[in-house]
Amino acid sequence: MLVASASMRDYFREAMTAAMRRRGTRLSESAQVYLVNLCAELSRAENLFAGTEHGERPALVDLLSRAQDAEPHEALRIYKHMGDSSLYLTGFFRESVEDAGGVEYYVSMGGGAYANVAGLMRPTAATSSALFAELSDRFREMVELLIAMSMQGDQTKGLDDLRVLSLVERFERTGDKHALEALKASGILLRPGVDDDDHGVN
Repeated sequence: MLVASASMRDYFREAMTAAMRRRGTRLSESAQVYLVNLCAELSRAENLFAGTEHGERPALVDLLSRAQDAEPHEALRIYKHMGDSSLYLTGFFRESVEDAGGVEYYVSMGGGAYANVAGLMRPTAATSSALFAELSDRFREMVELLIAMSMQGDQTKGLDDLRVLSLVERFERTGDKHALEALKASGILLRPGVDDDDHGVN
């Protein structure tokens, strides 16, 4: 069943508001609107992979090379796509990102791409430039916010066995505190003492 885009935006706005409240995160209103629209748009696979051939996602390093050789208008479009896709994939599909270069690689490339967008927009669009500078400067924080949003459903409903195993593996591999929180919210303890000290998780 297709969900109307307005409903998707409402869903992501509610999820973001809840995640920001839990994490004590503060973002500009323009950044909040941008992230909500980004999540609603890229939740559809055809949008996430738009502009690539045969639905394949080109490597970030290939996009970077194209952007560096492109005219400013085209470079801006490519850099924006790099930032958007890096942020969305790292926030909602962390496991696949870890298998395709690693989170730090995506954070570096995505944050750098948004910085380039801000630089290219600066002469004519001060407000937009400030927005993309914020997205760049706080890229890692926004990744964490999207991860918290992706875990919200797990924290408000029971987990099936496959989801429990997936979250346990995610925590054991990465130390992801969001996975641990989702397990704890469902009353699942990994080992005695883990939930007391977060197993060294920051």
